[in-house]
Amino acid sequence: MAIEEERKAKIKLTQEQLDRVCDRHKRFMEGRPNGSRANMPFFDLSSLDFTNRNLTGAHLSGAILRDARMTGTVLDHADLFGADLRGADLSGSHLFRTDLRGANLRGAVLRDAVMIEVDLRDGSMANKGSDGELKVIGFEPGPADMNSTILVRADMARAKLSGSFAAGADFSHSKLSDARLVRTDLRNSKFVGANLSGTDFSGADLRGADMTDATTTAATMLKTAIRSDDEAVAQQRNPVPLPIEAKEPDPEPPPALDLENLLIAHARWLKSGGREGTQLNLVEMDLDGADLRNRVLSLGIASRVRLRGANLEGAQMQSIQLDGADLRSANLRAADLRGARLDRAILIDVCLEQANLASLKIGADRLLHTSLVRARLAGARLRKAILHGCDLTNADLTGCDLHEAVVTGTILDR
Repeated sequence: MAIEEERKAKIKLTQEQLDRVCDRHKRFMEGRPNGSRANMPFFDLSSLDFTNRNLTGAHLSGAILRDARMTGTVLDHADLFGADLRGADLSGSHLFRTDLRGANLRGAVLRDAVMIEVDLRDGSMANKGSDGELKVIGFEPGPADMNSTILVRADMARAKLSGSFAAGADFSHSKLSDARLVRTDLRNSKFVGANLSGTDFSGADLRGADMTDATTTAATMLKTAIRSDDEAVAQQRNPVPLPIEAKEPDPEPPPALDLENLLIAHARWLKSGGREGTQLNLVEMDLDGADLRNRVLSLGIASRVRLRGANLEGAQMQSIQLDGADLRSANLRAADLRGARLDRAILIDVCLEQANLASLKIGADRLLHTSLVRARLAGARLRKAILHGCDLTNADLTGCDLHEAVVTGTILDR
């Protein structure tokens, strides 16, 4: 489906509906009755007014926020992965440790914004999707786009911008101390009077950048392009070259993960009842895009593993522990997930068509429920999936396709 077609299919909120969501979120933050977290993944919220709202921890992954009025909005720890914020006004907003990976901020205004430790790295994940087509995770594919963004006087201490586009951005008088701008496109950007103490510009493109009166103490500039084709112009724009600080040699990289041997050892462990081999342990590993079709992962431990865009079609995954796992856009078609634990897992845009998520029978009279408590399943495809007895307490099922799915006995509230 093309991006424009997807956009038309998104849930569009009115200002009145948004105000109700924000009010419920406020009650949730204050611990009052009838409160609930703002949960609007992929919603169309363009041109709406969020002024001075507190949306700390809100889920807005992939949301369309074009031209939104967000002055003074608090978005600390919020999930804005892949969000479209083009032309939005976030002046004076608060984005402490906000996830903006892969977001589009082209032309947005962030004057005086507090963006300490904000994550604006490249969020694109080019992998084969569940239909075999090459796709990119996130609403607006590609690296975080900050081209022409206004960030005057923003506090971006320890921010992460590696791999993003920020050509023509205005960072004048901003604070970028200890920020990481590795491999960032910063051509023709402005850093007039900015605090760049400890900023890492390794591999960044700073051709044509204006750093007049910028504080550059201990800035790292290894292999950075700071000259334009016209040397005289570059000298005029940067009269004092930035210091090049020696960098400690990179540590030896860890040995490559031998996933195949781990799976072989796990198969031996299962076959021998634990007497031989080793139980599969993938906790917190990065396996984005892995091909695990029809593999046996039953009883494996994989909490907080990254499997974005992975192919797990037909995999045996009974009683696997996947709590907190990131499975965005993964293919789990016809996978056997009976008795699996997927609490708080991210399953946005995942394919679970014909997957078996029913309870697993253990012994003569015991059932182990498949658990997706607080899992995020926005946009998931569950056609003909078996969800009998599955625990979906507080799960986000926004936009899920449940056509012909078996949902008898499903637990929706404890």
